[in-house]
Amino acid sequence: MIRFIDATLGKWTRHFFFVMLRTYYGLFYNVSASGKHLLQAQPGTLILATHVSRHDGPLIATTLYSTTRVRPTVHYDEYHNWAQWFPMYVAGAVPMSSPKAWPEEKRAQRKVDTLAKIHTLLGDGNSILLFPAGQVRRQPEEIVKPYLSGVHEILRAEPDTPVMLLRLDGLGKFQRATYDLFWSFLGRKKGRRHVSLDLQPVELDADLELEAFNAELERLLNG
Repeated sequence: MIRFIDATLGKWTRHFFFVMLRTYYGLFYNVSASGKHLLQAQPGTLILATHVSRHDGPLIATTLYSTTRVRPTVHYDEYHNWAQWFPMYVAGAVPMSSPKAWPEEKRAQRKVDTLAKIHTLLGDGNSILLFPAGQVRRQPEEIVKPYLSGVHEILRAEPDTPVMLLRLDGLGKFQRATYDLFWSFLGRKKGRRHVSLDLQPVELDADLELEAFNAELERLLNG
């Protein structure tokens, strides 16, 4: 039943949100995306993205929507926030964490269930969007903390999963802001902010120990 609703009512609701978000971002951002065509021939891709602003998830999912369905991963608290739950649900977001107040056994089981869901979604041809740093950057570079294990565990369980690196530029606090002349006819000096998405295939060695794996991932994200 859930699959049926997702393929009917859910599909049209996603289309509606896509039109609304695409219109919004089209008004305020001049977005370009290189490499997104590669996703069409590569179902079930793990997309690892830099995290430069709170707009990253919806902007990326909206930009790639006509190419592939992207299932973003989000923090548990964000997913279950009453003001965000419905659009998160419609987008098929996957909560990755769990409340620290939960017992360790419950948190461990939650992690197992979440990773199993991600592998099922990848196997069904969905693309999974994941921000390895886990939070919006508070400095010019991405920092992947040594103990973050999501990407490592996903690829250890399924080493053949195709991976793409997505660098987002022009949107973050520590990135250069340039504008076009979209609003010039209204007398405004600034137009739409230029934002670029760059997608490139990448290979990661999941046999590395977690700390070394994260260091390599951090290097690639900042490369």
